[in-house]
Amino acid sequence: MEQGRINVPGLIYSTIIALTLVMFVLSIPYGTYAIFSPHLSTSVPPYTYETQISSLPIYIGLFAVSLPLNPSFGLLFVSLTALFSLFIALAFVQGGGFVRALRSASREGVGALLQNPLSATIMILGATLLATILLDLLQSSVGVSTGGLSGDPYGLLVSFTLAPLIEEVGFRFFLIGVPLFIVLLATRSDARRMLKALWRPSAAWDGEAGEEPNEAASATLKLLAYFLIALSSILFGLAHCLSGAGWDIGKVSEAALDGVALAYLYVRYGLHASIIFHWAVDFASNAFAFYGQAAYGVSWTSNSVYSAVPTLDIVILVGLPGLLYFVSLFFKRVINTRGQVTADDSNRQIDPDGAGR
Repeated sequence: MEQGRINVPGLIYSTIIALTLVMFVLSIPYGTYAIFSPHLSTSVPPYTYETQISSLPIYIGLFAVSLPLNPSFGLLFVSLTALFSLFIALAFVQGGGFVRALRSASREGVGALLQNPLSATIMILGATLLATILLDLLQSSVGVSTGGLSGDPYGLLVSFTLAPLIEEVGFRFFLIGVPLFIVLLATRSDARRMLKALWRPSAAWDGEAGEEPNEAASATLKLLAYFLIALSSILFGLAHCLSGAGWDIGKVSEAALDGVALAYLYVRYGLHASIIFHWAVDFASNAFAFYGQAAYGVSWTSNSVYSAVPTLDIVILVGLPGLLYFVSLFFKRVINTRGQVTADDSNRQIDPDGAGR
């Protein structure tokens, strides 16, 4: 494409991605209002920002360990929100920057959004949530129930704030990053690479600048990563069903699908990318609904404007084009791979020296 030409689909979609990021940022003050509001909790006595959390868990897969910490709900929320904001800022400037990715998409197409961790996360988020909804519709049509969450709205909002950190550490960091770190340690790899692989596992096989990559070792590490992604995603799905939070058997496949996307983001871009995805699903997409209940008494589970607008934006405006892009990319790669195999076979058949036979 000539320089200066505008890719209209890319321009429209990058604008939607930018507006979605604005919505995510706005969810922070709205969620903060709900957390510090005296009207959100329905328990007796009600939860408030001064209520201390009974236990602060950390997960290692399906196993939970309670930390000797009992912060108040308000302190926990403020601390975690500050951490997530830092992760968003970090992802914003990486890969050439969020703005540069938007500009590239407006000229080259939506695939350019994958250059930046933040725009890639938003794009993958929408595509994954739409795919999850389609899977839920399919399961429901054959009588497989997903279930749903229930409980005090205040407690749920606190859980939605805490889950992105402890679940990504438990199911991605410990089940993918740590095993790869151990393998690198056993093979006496460079210490810097091992530490980078804990944060971004693809660093385990990405060669440093000017370094000749070991293709055999890289292929082995990638196969191990694929296995760990599958394992962590299955366990992530099972954990939801076994949590006792109200999910049924149908949640296993849906959470496992989400787990694959989360694991991909962790491996490709880093732990902060998977945490941002998880935070957007749990907190950012629901903060406006909790605000509606805290400020105006509109139940966060109702189909109100507070819940409909984020859903419409993420699932339809971001999700539909994103899912179509990834599906088309998949089929293009399949076709190209088959074409390459056919061409290779043809070359071997006509090789005059018989080397290909």
